[in-house]
Amino acid sequence: MIKTKQIKSDLEKLCIGVGERPVGSQNNRRATKYVAERLMESNFDVTLPEFKCIDWEYGNLNFIVGEEKVNAKIGPYSVSCNIESYFEVASSFEELKSKDFKGKIAVLYGDLCKEQLMPKNFTFYNPEHHKQIISLLEQKDPLAIVAITSKNAELAGALYPFPLIEDGDFDIPSVYLTAKEGEKILSQLGKKVKLQFNSNRIVSQGCNVVGVKKGKTSEKIVLCAHIDTKKETPGALDNATGITLLLTIADLLKDYNGKYGIEIVALNGEDYYANSGQMLYLELNKNKYEEIALAINADGIGSKGNRTTFCTFNCNDLTNNLISKVFNNKDHFIKTAPWYQSDHMLFVINDRPAVALCSENMEEICSQIAHTSIDTIDQVDSGIIYEISQTLVKLINQMNLAK
Repeated sequence: MIKTKQIKSDLEKLCIGVGERPVGSQNNRRATKYVAERLMESNFDVTLPEFKCIDWEYGNLNFIVGEEKVNAKIGPYSVSCNIESYFEVASSFEELKSKDFKGKIAVLYGDLCKEQLMPKNFTFYNPEHHKQIISLLEQKDPLAIVAITSKNAELAGALYPFPLIEDGDFDIPSVYLTAKEGEKILSQLGKKVKLQFNSNRIVSQGCNVVGVKKGKTSEKIVLCAHIDTKKETPGALDNATGITLLLTIADLLKDYNGKYGIEIVALNGEDYYANSGQMLYLELNKNKYEEIALAINADGIGSKGNRTTFCTFNCNDLTNNLISKVFNNKDHFIKTAPWYQSDHMLFVINDRPAVALCSENMEEICSQIAHTSIDTIDQVDSGIIYEISQTLVKLINQMNLAK
């Protein structure tokens, strides 16, 4: 019998022993190595499909307007900056379009900074107005970008302020700061700005972790969760709990011999600007999606004092009935409307049946916890993870028995 002791051990390894695990970093490689070894202990055949990526390191920031020091943060994956110049401001697309930023620093606020701009080459979600802003910024070619932001839970988690630009393919230096710090700049139009920082993009490699047990047919059930985090967060709910769920299920299925194959995937890149692990998974499984009988994704599960949510996509009546049957304890599980911000969408966009698991306080996780230093194992109830693992194994067994 798997005990919560192993679940706690896995969580501690990922969140404390490893800690932050951004794609391309040494910590990320330590995390994927650990997951691969745990899957092999449960008799899964393990592969580590690799992809090219960049790690990111940065130094101190020196930001002075006139004679006043300004507190700001370096934009993730920004290029370095060492400039002294005047600045121009814009709060709307029309202002950005009408003003001349050549040889100046662009200070952006207002409507331009309401949402984190999607990376220029991002595939899954990239609104036209984001593309237009990025394109116009590149045309205007300012010396640097200073973004005054607040919160944007849907796209940037609980970070305050949030980085307007997080894109290793965007080559204008950028920083971001709060409205309070922004006032120091906006009140000194006409003063010179000194902006200096080192920021290095380091060519690196990452990998997904794929554990497989073959079934008696070519069809398979895929269970996935993302293993990476942003910088400066231990990433407990986002998403060490999801990875720990996969490892717990692997232990429970150590002697599995069912009709369906089992594929357990630690995807690497959900919190990375290029989604490299997800893109690699799509490429390697092109023309193979018909083999997937069901995909199950876990992201944000195990939150203390909260029920587990589930929602379904593309499921036929039989599969929906089986899912409803195993998740029938309403004290522990609740069905919700579909949500579209995680790795289950890899399967949904390819018309495969999918289930997405999260916690009932998903909105709180996104707006107050995710991507921050408080996303620790103190937020987690290991018993919930164990209960979900038992429920999913029951679902797998029911699917094997169904005609």
